[in-house]
Amino acid sequence: MAIFKKKKDYFYESFAELAKFSKEAIEELEKGLNNFDSSNLVVLKNSVHEIEHRADLKKHEIEERLAKEFITPIDREDIFLLLDKIDDLTDSIDEISYKLYIRNYQKIPANASIFMNKTKEAIYSMLLVLDNMDKISNKKVMDPLLNKVIEIEEEVDQLYEVNVRDLYKEHDVSYMDIVMSEKVYSYFEYVTDKCRDIIKQIQIIMYKNL
Repeated sequence: MAIFKKKKDYFYESFAELAKFSKEAIEELEKGLNNFDSSNLVVLKNSVHEIEHRADLKKHEIEERLAKEFITPIDREDIFLLLDKIDDLTDSIDEISYKLYIRNYQKIPANASIFMNKTKEAIYSMLLVLDNMDKISNKKVMDPLLNKVIEIEEEVDQLYEVNVRDLYKEHDVSYMDIVMSEKVYSYFEYVTDKCRDIIKQIQIIMYKNL
């Protein structure tokens, strides 16, 4: 006898679908930084921005559906706010490539890869949360997933503190180089803050639907 798996609600699927643009954007940014060439910063800026633009179009499509839908799995306001938080995440990644370009970075700080790896981990973990939104009322499933993202965000806060302090302890590096490196670290720390914001919004939704 065939067993049919219940299809996820459109909006639950849409949260993860929209967040996949964040995943695509951070992976595109990583490629650019791994093969860093200051002469190609405009190419990197444009390629990441193209992903962000597609994300905006997708968000608009979901919102159009939301305006017409009679029944939604959770409050309309909660859907709208969560879509906004996910969009903010993709925007924050787009902002990194934009800032690297307008500030004409000639090199990337050595420890930027550490921040990149943790930021990717936060985004991937956040995606796993969104993939399980249909279990929003199951704390046993959701709490470990939510807490994982929060833990990573806290780790990045600590990384930022340690690495920025180390920068200012250097005596053979120009002040401009220190400031530019600090800014790069702060860009990634900001992205993980956006992951945390998504998790906080999901926690609000979860407690409203227990």
